[in-house]
Amino acid sequence: MKKNREYVVNINGLALGQHEYLFHVDRGLFQLFENSEVSDGSAEVNLILEKKSNMLELGFSIGGEVQVECDRCLEQFMIPVDYKGTLLVKYSEKEKESDGDVIWIAHNEHELDLSQYIYESILLSLPYQRVHPEDENGVPECDPEMLGRFTIISGEEFDEMYPETEEEGNSTWKNALESLKDKINEENSNDK
Repeated sequence: MKKNREYVVNINGLALGQHEYLFHVDRGLFQLFENSEVSDGSAEVNLILEKKSNMLELGFSIGGEVQVECDRCLEQFMIPVDYKGTLLVKYSEKEKESDGDVIWIAHNEHELDLSQYIYESILLSLPYQRVHPEDENGVPECDPEMLGRFTIISGEEFDEMYPETEEEGNSTWKNALESLKDKINEENSNDK
């Protein structure tokens, strides 16, 4: 992951109590991460950071929309993002493994990079299946040409559409599969 100073909070010398931050998320955040599921977007991140004597409590509220690939037609489209969550930042001199809700930092840390947490929170807020919404008639707004390419056809329809494949060697595979099927049937009848 590359570094981006835009999502860094300076915690050095921060007074006890609540502090409010506002971040704007755009394409720059998603480009920090290789092979990102999100290619673009626009969202606002409201952060309420409460500094306590022994830890930091960060309350996040993220709203906006991001561009993802439709699982149905593979076309890019915008999908809403709505996330609310809390992250605890605790101090420790020993290195400890962080989980999704708590991260550990040393007492001498001066700043907190929130880009990874914001990115992952946006991804977690997305639905498992990402498809174009339906229009007012209940028809998906997917690319009809692409959907037409994914039509499931029967073997007979395939042979009608692609008759040359039988001549180009598929008969060898077909014959081998028929032979295997006959052998399995023969073994099953012998077992009886």
